[in-house]
Amino acid sequence: MALRMTGLTSGLDTESIVNAMMETHKAKKHKVESKKQKLEWKQEIWSGLNTKILNLYKGSLSKMRFSTGYATKKATSSDSSKLTATAGTDAAKGKYTVNVKQVAASQYVTGGKVPQYTTTDEDGNAVTKSVSSGTKLSEIGMDVSNGGQIQVKTGDKTVSLVIDENTTVNEFVQSLKKAGLSASFDATQGRFFIGAKDSGADQGFTINYATTSSAMQTAVSDLKNAVGYDGLSDSQKKTVRDLLNTMQNGTDKEVESAITSLQEMVEENATSAVTEFYTNQVKNEYLSEYITTDADGNEKITDAGKAAIEEAGQMDDTFVESDMVAVAKKLADTNTSKKIAEDEYQNKIKDAVENGFSDADAGITIAPKAGRDQGIADATNAYRAATVANGVTEVTGDSDQLQKLGLNTVDGTAVSESESANGMVVIAGVDSEVVVNGATLTSKDSTLTVNGLTLNLTAVTNGDVSITVGDDTEAVYDSIKEMLSEYNSVLTEMNTLYNASSARDYDVLTDDQKDEMSDDEVEKWNTKIKDSLLRRDSTLGDLRMTMRSIAGMTVTASNGKTYSLANLGITTSSDYKEYGLLHIKGDEDDSEYADSTNTLMNMLQEDPDTVAEVLSGITTKLYSSLTDKMKKTSLSSAMTFYNDVEMNKQISQYKKDIKEWETKLKDIEDRYYSQFTAMEKALANLQSQQSSLSSYLGQ
Repeated sequence: MALRMTGLTSGLDTESIVNAMMETHKAKKHKVESKKQKLEWKQEIWSGLNTKILNLYKGSLSKMRFSTGYATKKATSSDSSKLTATAGTDAAKGKYTVNVKQVAASQYVTGGKVPQYTTTDEDGNAVTKSVSSGTKLSEIGMDVSNGGQIQVKTGDKTVSLVIDENTTVNEFVQSLKKAGLSASFDATQGRFFIGAKDSGADQGFTINYATTSSAMQTAVSDLKNAVGYDGLSDSQKKTVRDLLNTMQNGTDKEVESAITSLQEMVEENATSAVTEFYTNQVKNEYLSEYITTDADGNEKITDAGKAAIEEAGQMDDTFVESDMVAVAKKLADTNTSKKIAEDEYQNKIKDAVENGFSDADAGITIAPKAGRDQGIADATNAYRAATVANGVTEVTGDSDQLQKLGLNTVDGTAVSESESANGMVVIAGVDSEVVVNGATLTSKDSTLTVNGLTLNLTAVTNGDVSITVGDDTEAVYDSIKEMLSEYNSVLTEMNTLYNASSARDYDVLTDDQKDEMSDDEVEKWNTKIKDSLLRRDSTLGDLRMTMRSIAGMTVTASNGKTYSLANLGITTSSDYKEYGLLHIKGDEDDSEYADSTNTLMNMLQEDPDTVAEVLSGITTKLYSSLTDKMKKTSLSSAMTFYNDVEMNKQISQYKKDIKEWETKLKDIEDRYYSQFTAMEKALANLQSQQSSLSSYLGQ
């Protein structure tokens, strides 16, 4: 940047003079910016219009090209409270007699009320509690000593819930869900609610209580011993029980995954146990170093303890003995954590977990990893083998154990409340059974499709119900009306843009001009320009005439007659200012032609095939014309009705021109300031010479 001397000698307002001189040059740059802004607005308007035309093209216009757009049928039921119907395009016209003998239902079990149970509180007092999801099955009286399990079967799938002293109500609910059923326990009602997710006789399920063989019970015990079940947390015990259930009916891959999960859990526990051992050992060493105990059993700080506190910067002059002991204990914890995290102890922990570890005084024994893993694998495989070889012995009839849950053995048979010993109710799953025109048909759902006709069953009919299938004239009429409405909407926007008022005297505002106007005034100014950008646009004009050409298109039908839209009662208005909008004569929503005869509706009722043939032919012609208009060219992209490629290139050029003008304006401004700076320097030199001359002359 040139050195700027702004009127120091001349007294001129150099900055104002330069700004005034720059205005003419800046105006040239603004012209380019204005062209760029107008083109971007124009591109935005075209993009929105293009989307609307494409929606018409791909939507209703495309639909009405095909005969399926006119093949809508409707079905009417003589008793819609029990049976409704939907007719597909291929449904045969005529009357059907339908007798609904049975409506499909899902199997559903409502358990009897599970009574409250008695347990003891922390003080050993007897208390009565209501059953909840967390209640253990053993607490409500289920025998967990004989290796029992609950088996749920849905189709080919069996899910077994192995029961022990820790199995809960929620685990039973989850096993039901795992079998593919909807299930819940309502603690307020004290009942289980269990249902098949789908209706139909083949979607039923069974619930049995079963006892396991002695071999399986031994295998379960061995597996629990292998993982140290009694020493596990509640969540880990649940994990083991879940894996037992999975392994009993799971795939080989699931069994392998279960083995890995058990091995990882045991290794995690071993790591925790060894870490705790070394942590206690190190902590005791620090405590022995920092604290001692006198003959009366009082804790005293040692010299080493005091030194440690001082080294940690935690000593305070106000500390008494007990304060220092408390700080020393915290330091022991902190230093222990640091030491355990060091490589020495981390390596000890890893070695112990890998190769085994034992300390009789601490009561800790960790078997080597290889032995642990092999023991778990052997126990798991033995359990799996016992399951396959020995299986379970199912208890038939009402199970005493299931009755603890308000259930009996469920075999899919319907059970009423009066038939049940404990109030359980079973609704059997059944298929729909319908007699259509004398033929008996079945379905696992409450719907049934026959010959393109979908029957929706809601109740048994106790006799014949008539279903009448015919052309849905109103639906076809509405489709045609919808297409014309969308056409009119698009054409209206095109007409508005093409016939917009001129904004020749409006140019894009400069920043200075915007500063002098309110936001509302700026918005109105810009809107005026935007509204005029497609005025008399040649591309829009050509596309507009293509759209309007539909009114003059003709089609020769198979009956040999030639038709246009006017022959179908579809016409343009007598008001030329509508510029080609289409009306349906006699349509109740058309303010201009509502009182006319509705020729289109009459023809749809009397000769629907001709209407379909004519409209299909005309819409196909317009569709083809629009297809040609949006083919890819060097100026436009595919599926585009305007020159988007050309516009993008022009906008890029404008951006380049603006950058060049910015550089040019800076250079011009610097040159002006350089010239004024030179003038200031010359004036300063002249003044200096005058002063010297005056001094020589003694003035």
